[in-house]
Amino acid sequence: MKNQRLNHPLIIKKIFNELKSELPGLSSHIKMTPYQRKSAKEAIDSNLNPRIAAVLILIYQKDESIFFVLIKRKDYDGHHGGQVSFPGGKKENGETIKETALRETEEEIGIEKDSISILGTLSQVYIPPSNFLITPFIGYINHVPHFKIQEREVEYIIEVPIEQLLKESNVKIKKIPLTKYAKVNIEMEAPYFELNKQIVWGATALVLSEFKDILNR
Repeated sequence: MKNQRLNHPLIIKKIFNELKSELPGLSSHIKMTPYQRKSAKEAIDSNLNPRIAAVLILIYQKDESIFFVLIKRKDYDGHHGGQVSFPGGKKENGETIKETALRETEEEIGIEKDSISILGTLSQVYIPPSNFLITPFIGYINHVPHFKIQEREVEYIIEVPIEQLLKESNVKIKKIPLTKYAKVNIEMEAPYFELNKQIVWGATALVLSEFKDILNR
């Protein structure tokens, strides 16, 4: 979609059609991978027994632009505390992975699950530090959202225009502290997206890399 005006109905149709085609998967993920990690297939085929989770890329039209939602998590004592991520979380017993994505989105940012239309899924991503295997869903709503955050887990909402994701200059690299993931204080050079002055890296960046690539096809 380079050099094209982002029209809401057209972008919804494009995403829906692209998700029915073969996904770029690993070729997109590797662009934003900070270290060698197992692929989703390797994690499934191994004896790691990963925990199953889902996230949602929620898109909508606002002020004649197309936006998607990220959240800044509270800085709790856990692998993903303080990170910028998508709404999402661990699958609960008795629900489908799609139901997980919708439930977590409603719980964390207050968007009613019945108002979200799911377009499809991107490639799964394995997260080694927390042993999560996540399925990213893409969904949209046909109205400007009114967010209500889950204050126990969410610090604030980040609304990102898709144009920012498509802008190549927003892909950067820097040393990022790994205190939460290592027993010693170390830093590692990692690629990241700078979106709304936020550093978006790790699994969220891998998912966004594939989203960006299908938009640009």
